[in-house]
Amino acid sequence: MSEEREMHVFDGIEEHDNPPPTWFNLLFIGTIVWGIGYLILMPGIGPGLLGWSQNKQYDAEVASAKERFAKAAPATIDLAAAMNDPLVVADGKKIFASSCAACHGPEAKGAIGPNLTDAEWLYGGTAEEIVHTVTKGAPKGMPAWESQLGAANITKVAAFVHSLGGGL
Repeated sequence: MSEEREMHVFDGIEEHDNPPPTWFNLLFIGTIVWGIGYLILMPGIGPGLLGWSQNKQYDAEVASAKERFAKAAPATIDLAAAMNDPLVVADGKKIFASSCAACHGPEAKGAIGPNLTDAEWLYGGTAEEIVHTVTKGAPKGMPAWESQLGAANITKVAAFVHSLGGGL
């Protein structure tokens, strides 16, 4: 081992010119090859050879979710038929008791929310207007119940509220 290697001395610190280990050089070259391959195959320099894109992936996931949740979505109820169906009105009364009575009172005569048994309606008393108010909420504190109840249950609640006599 009489090989002489270049040696640097700076402020009393000796530095020898040793080459890096072979495994390190292979790892370094491998990462360069992998990076170039990634840029060619995936979107980086142009669209990529694999054709993958974030927008395509998003669209595929949205389509899959719509398909999956369409099967789980409850069937809608015809509003005109619901107004005359005592079973739908009875279901609406149960939903009203659990979701609406805290603000409108157990008999819908008002508490925090307005009285629903009189003829004075802030946002309209027709069946369609009641559905809209329950679905989208109202500016004076009525929350939107669309995501919690769903269309079928909102129709049932609207049928019950309309049956109280205050609806038009």
